[in-house]
Amino acid sequence: MASSERSLLPIDIIEEIFYRIPVEYLTQFKLTCKQWFSLLKDKRFIYKYLDLVQDQERFIRIDHVVQIIDPVKEARSSSPIPHEFENVAQISTMVHCDGLLLCRCKNERSRSCKLAVWNPFLNRIKWIEPMDFYSSNDFYGFGYDNVCRDEYKILRIFDGELEDESEIAGSYEPKIQIYDFKSDSWRIVDDTSLDWSIDPPCKGVSVKGNMYWIAHWNNRPDIFIQSFDFSTETFKIVCDLPFKCGVLDTTALSSFRGDRLSLLHQSGETMKIEVWITNKLNDEVVSWTKYLDVTSLDLPMLHTDQDLAHPSYFIDKNDSIMVWCEKETEDETDDDVCVSVCKISKDGIVKTQVDAGRCDLRSDNRPYVCGYVYVPSLVPVPE
Repeated sequence: MASSERSLLPIDIIEEIFYRIPVEYLTQFKLTCKQWFSLLKDKRFIYKYLDLVQDQERFIRIDHVVQIIDPVKEARSSSPIPHEFENVAQISTMVHCDGLLLCRCKNERSRSCKLAVWNPFLNRIKWIEPMDFYSSNDFYGFGYDNVCRDEYKILRIFDGELEDESEIAGSYEPKIQIYDFKSDSWRIVDDTSLDWSIDPPCKGVSVKGNMYWIAHWNNRPDIFIQSFDFSTETFKIVCDLPFKCGVLDTTALSSFRGDRLSLLHQSGETMKIEVWITNKLNDEVVSWTKYLDVTSLDLPMLHTDQDLAHPSYFIDKNDSIMVWCEKETEDETDDDVCVSVCKISKDGIVKTQVDAGRCDLRSDNRPYVCGYVYVPSLVPVPE
């Protein structure tokens, strides 16, 4: 129970102090007094605080425990996996929005897919029931209507193909669905076929309530950034990619400074790494500018095997690349993967910031080893 006493300092001073305190410590103040408790539950404070810490990204990894990794401070914390995920064999996809994670999970017993929204910091989970079923071929978006930020929506893109959902009978047409937390229901917004496809390795990025993916046309090789606006519930092509992708190249998408996109490209031949950024996404015309160009003999190959996760990354305040790295051990009798977060400076200096452990590729129920970029927040999981 919170104390009935009030703070000796004015609440506006307390609020300014709270904006400067790491989120991990804020919840400890809830029981100090009712006034502080109310402030930390206030949506206005929660979202203003979140906007101020958007550049304080972490990585989250789900293994036998939940790891939150802060590569800038070279810190790592671990906590038990929520009991709601106990029967989950894999969390194979995540989309981050405002400290909330949209997770596509595989049920360990039935092998069917499930969908959950999770705030790891608050340890709250909400399962989202499907309109019909979920597929391992689904792509998801997570965002909100800009008229009201806390009214979140989920986008599901189903391409009509089923892989291992043997319990599902019949054939299905491609469709697009939206789940609205306000109505707690799905609806079909478009049942026509799309003439473009999302690149499977691409992790979608939610920025200012809208979704962005790397995509390509179905009948030609052009690659571009596709977006979905949750306010108008429409798709829009944002811009083409600023380079040509080779077969061995690695490309990854991320957000940049809260209102732009960044794009990492590594040549599979030279190992050179480029990072491109857009101007603000709400500008009338969005284009790319090369931000970093890193060449060094020490650069790691960021994606070496189809069994390993596609890299996630972000750019820190000093313009270093913080990137999730997975690498098979050199021992041929060992199927373990070494997992770490590397810091690549703009001068090409590579340093392992955090060693996140190992994962056994031989395990049928091995967790998805990928680290997702994540910003802890006080945003409650929508009811």
